Amino acid sequence: MHFWWALLLLGVGWNFLYIGGTTLLTEAYTPAEKAKTQGLNDFLMFFAMAGSSFSSGLLVTSAGWSVLNQIAIPFVAITALASATLWLRRSVR
Repeated sequence: MHFWWALLLLGVGWNFLYIGGTTLLTEAYTPAEKAKTQGLNDFLMFFAMAGSSFSSGLLVTSAGWSVLNQIAIPFVAITALASATLWLRRSVR
């Protein structure tokens, strides 16, 4: 049940970040460039998502969950460090 809840929360978080990022992306370009930029962004995002999904499936099948978790640790640590840094910068102001 924990895995199911984790996937549900991951999906909700992914959707909020994707919608917010797409909105910010389209606001950064002129109206003539918006459609091409959003199309390229969607293509690159879904290409990266499909590649990571297939590679993680192969990695879980060949090496197991423990290796996949060990690979994820640096990314989680970098994200936590970046979040703490941004939080500290805001609190100093």
